[in-house]
Amino acid sequence: MIYQKEIDDSVLIQFIILYTLSRVDSPIPYNQLINLILDNCNINYNDFQVALDNLVTTNHVETILTGKHNQKYRITQKGMNSSDLFTANIPVYLREPINKSIKELFIEERRKKAVRSGIIPVKNDEYSVECQLYDDDNTQILSLSLYTGSREEAEKMASFFREHSDVIYQKIIDAFSSQK
Repeated sequence: MIYQKEIDDSVLIQFIILYTLSRVDSPIPYNQLINLILDNCNINYNDFQVALDNLVTTNHVETILTGKHNQKYRITQKGMNSSDLFTANIPVYLREPINKSIKELFIEERRKKAVRSGIIPVKNDEYSVECQLYDDDNTQILSLSLYTGSREEAEKMASFFREHSDVIYQKIIDAFSSQK
């Protein structure tokens, strides 16, 4: 739920922007940054824009051009240092909705990064497939190496693992859990 009282303190708005950028995994497009902040905090668009421009001017935030009219934003080391110092100045009732929105925004991207598979040559015309599964903290929770013989079979297994890693993981857990 959005905080009802309008936030017009320019310093607090800058802290909110720095806080948000410090929590995202990668540079974020302008429209997503606006949505993350304005959907969760009652900030006037003009006040937001002035604060963002000021952070870019003072090198706390940098812009990255990804196309003719597309910009992404990321926090600099100077901005990260400032964000670490002033996070406590941002009320929890503003931080929590931002954190929740960030998690929802990047959940699909994290899921894609959580499942990894690759084909490894073993000998001439013989291959194996390496499969890994990671949790949200990027901690490896499963590593599986299978000899497949042909490259075609390795590609099929790698693809199957990427599409059905949750089922495979559960079956492995069930197999070990059923042992007495």
